[in-house]
This record gives sequence, C-alpha cells and structure tokens, in this order.
Amino acid sequence: MRKNGLYLRLSIADGDLGKDNKDESNSIDNQRTLLVNFVQDRDDLSDEYIEYVDDGYSGTNFERPAFKRMIEDAKTGKIDTIIVKDFSRFGRDYIGVGDYLEQVLPILGIRFISLNNNYDSNDYLGKTMGMDMAIHNLVNNLYSKDISKKLKSALRVKWRNGQWTGGKPPFGYLRNKETGEWLIDSVAGKYVRMVFDKAIEGCNTSQISYYMNEQKIPTPGRYNKENGLTHYGYNQKMPESEILWDCGMVRAILGRYEYTGALVQGKRQSIAVGSKVTRKSRDKDVVITKNVHPAIVSEKEYEIAKATIAFMKKPDYRGTRKFALKGKVRCGNCRRSMVLMESGANDRVYCPHKKMTGKFAKCSDEMVSVSIIEGHVWYALKRVLYVLDAIQLDFEEKTTNLDSVRRKKIKQLEAESNVLKSERIRQYESYAEGIITKEKYMMKKMQITDRMNGIQAEIETLTRLSAEEEAYKSKVASAVELLEGEMQHEKITKELVNATIDTVYVYDKKRIEIVFSFDDVLMKAIEKYQKGVKEA
Repeated sequence: MRKNGLYLRLSIADGDLGKDNKDESNSIDNQRTLLVNFVQDRDDLSDEYIEYVDDGYSGTNFERPAFKRMIEDAKTGKIDTIIVKDFSRFGRDYIGVGDYLEQVLPILGIRFISLNNNYDSNDYLGKTMGMDMAIHNLVNNLYSKDISKKLKSALRVKWRNGQWTGGKPPFGYLRNKETGEWLIDSVAGKYVRMVFDKAIEGCNTSQISYYMNEQKIPTPGRYNKENGLTHYGYNQKMPESEILWDCGMVRAILGRYEYTGALVQGKRQSIAVGSKVTRKSRDKDVVITKNVHPAIVSEKEYEIAKATIAFMKKPDYRGTRKFALKGKVRCGNCRRSMVLMESGANDRVYCPHKKMTGKFAKCSDEMVSVSIIEGHVWYALKRVLYVLDAIQLDFEEKTTNLDSVRRKKIKQLEAESNVLKSERIRQYESYAEGIITKEKYMMKKMQITDRMNGIQAEIETLTRLSAEEEAYKSKVASAVELLEGEMQHEKITKELVNATIDTVYVYDKKRIEIVFSFDDVLMKAIEKYQKGVKEA
C-alpha cells in the first residue's frame, strides 16, 4: 500500500515564527502533531506516512531538498497523498503553487490536502481550485514580498552600523567566532600585503603572479585547504601541481576595498523574491562602512595599487567566432577551458593557465590550430561511426538466431508449465478421492509448484534478455542515424558536438584526446569492439 507524504516547512526568513520567534503554531513539532493526528483520524487515508521536513528553507521558491525528494517519491509512486498544515507551508509563490495543484500533482495522480484551508483536491476533480484558494496563495506571495522588503531594510541598518552579515571574510582575514569581528591572519595577511606592495612598485598582474609563484607562496585556495578552512576557492579537478597564482587571483585581491579596514556589503542582489539569480547592485545601493576592522593597507596604498592595473585590458577568454567546440576544449594537463584566439583562417586555442602562470605550469605553451583540433574530432567521429556500423551488423546476425532459439525455448517452457498445471489438478483429484494421502499430495504439490516457479523465473529471464538486446539495438541504430545525418554536412556542427562530444583534451597539437558523451552501454560496446579488433 502506498503512503501519505506529510510536508513540514519552517523559515524565520518568511516570518513563520512571528515577532521575536515566539509563535509556536508554525513550529515543526506543532505541524507534525497536527498532521499525524489528522492521518490517524481519517478512515479514507492510510495510517502509514513518510515525513518530509524543510527546516530553515524559504517558501518563495521550490529549491528545497525535502520538497524535491517528496516530488520524486510522488513520481515513483512511493506516496499517493500530500498533506500540509496550510498552503504557505507548501509554498508562498502563488503561481508555482497553482501550477502544482492544477497541473503537476493531478498528472501524477497525487491527492493534495491542506488542513487549515479546508482544501482536498478530491473535491475539485475536473475543476480548478477556486477563487478562494487562489486568493490564499496570492496573499502568501504578497506576504513574502513584504517580509523580503523588511529583511532587506533590517540588513541595511546592520550594514550601516558596521555589522558583517555575510559568510567568510576575504583571504587575509579570520573571523572571531565569539564576537564576529575580523582579525588579520598573521600569515595570509602578509601574502595580501605582498601583492599590494608589488603593485605599488608598478608590477602588473602577470609580474605579480609570477613573483608569488617564484616565492612558492600558496594560493588563497591552497592556503585555506592546508589550514583546515572550509572554503578552498579553487578548481578541485585541477591537479595539485597546477594550483598556482594567476592574474585573476591578483586582480581579485587588488580590487577588495575591505583590505583598507572597511566593510563593503550589498554588492549583489537577487532579481526577484526567492530567486537565486543575482545581479550587480547599483553603486548607490552598495553600503560601505569604514574603519570597522584592522586594515592591511591604507586607503592611499589601495588607490595607488588599483590604479596600477586599472587600465590593463582583461583577457578575452571566449572570442566571438562561432566555434562549434566552444566550451568543450580543455587543457589536457590543468583541465581548464582553453581560450580561442581569433586570427581569420588560422584561429587557435591556448591554455590561459599557462599564459598566466608562465614557467611554473606544466601545460604546453604552444597555440594549437582550431583546424587541427577539428580534424582530430572529425576523424574520431568517423571512426566511431565505422565501429557502430560494424557492431550493428554483427549484432543483427547474432541476435536473429538467438531470438529464434529463445522464442522456441519459451514455448517449450510454457508447454511444460501447462502440463504441470494439469498434473497439479490431477494430484488434487487423487487426494480428494482418497487414492493418495494428504502428506503425499502436499509433497507432490510443493514439487510441482517449485518447478512451475522455476519455469516462470526462466521465462522472465529470457524475456528480459530479449528486451535488453532490443533496447541496445535501438540505441546503436539511433546513434548511427544521428552520426550519419549530421556528418552529411561534411563539417563539425554545434548540433553534432552537443550530441556526441563531452570534452576534448588538448595536450599539444600531436596529442588530442576526445571523450564522447554516449551512454555507458554504447561506450562499453565501442571500447570492447575496438579492443577486439586490436587483439585480432
């Protein structure tokens, strides 16, 4: 029997606990008691339930872990009813809530009950949820927007009073766990000072990163990791040997006004209530509070250092060319995306990590022509098409005979099963007429039943194997059709790349590796076939 899903949510940010967090009516414990009692009192509901709790998550969006798990369970049939205290527990976005109640949940066959709103979706089968329910949801949405405005106003008051409301302080500072004040990290602070000193001397970002690497100064990310701090701040896929200072790190440090002892808050804001998408705030909305914590550099030093790099052109890492492999080409050594340098007919790519870190990186410093990369990819795709064609032909020959054998075997097993059914009836009749004893009948019945179960399991296995082979054959045929269709253009297209290529790793112009995006079954088949050809 399927179960009920009890959904509980609480968020101080939404004002769910009221003034001074004293309203217990919305507490998790209160919601739990209310919902469990409701389930136990209803004869039309199963006594079994699964509890989903999002404690501390806003209802203005649906990016909540327990909520998403509940919807997945609804899709897979683990629950058939969702019960909440009121609509605001389910969500405060009235459009989103309406979509779930009128479209998503009915399609999934899920009954939805909101206790305080006296709403049961079974009462609205074939109808919309009604004006009163829509108004409830709209009020929840407007309430969230009002709470959001109040929270923002409260935050701005804290910012102006010099209170830090963010997470981690910038590299070079530590946060006092008791008071929340920023303290200068005795080691990292020296590294930050070193960067500013080199900029004041007139060094550009490349020269500064070169100097830091030459002195074997750990990057902010490496330093944080080595000192047990939770925020690493670097690409975890990058080899340890390639975690080096680069221009971007230097530029980021020189651009932090916080190193003068000021707090800079409100630099970004969400585009809508509950949205995780943010945009840069207008200058007038950024709150700067000076002389809050110890300074690593003076304001004058900060301005001089910043002016040194102010007019340096930032590198264009992407280019404007319609490059079919854009976003797919990475350095084989450091795994960073390679930069496209446009130069007409001879466009080339290079590793930005190597360019920014110089001799300290083990990446190749040569620029590789786009035409060479595309040539490697084209050859690899043609080879894959050839292999898939061969697999398809070989598979057709083998499975045709095998299917015939399986079908014949299934018919034999079904015939044997029918004989056993008749035998089981005959044994019962013999027992009923007193020809055989009950003990002998029970023993014979058990033997026949065991054999019939074995036959059924064997039939299911043969049927499953045939279905799996059919699905596999369909995958191969679809891949062949896709490749043949796209490769008729005689060029690498974006559509072809998106359908077949995961990553292209460039070590140098002679060593280029292509990772395909086919599923595991196809990739294993391709690798197995190629291995067999080599061994032969």
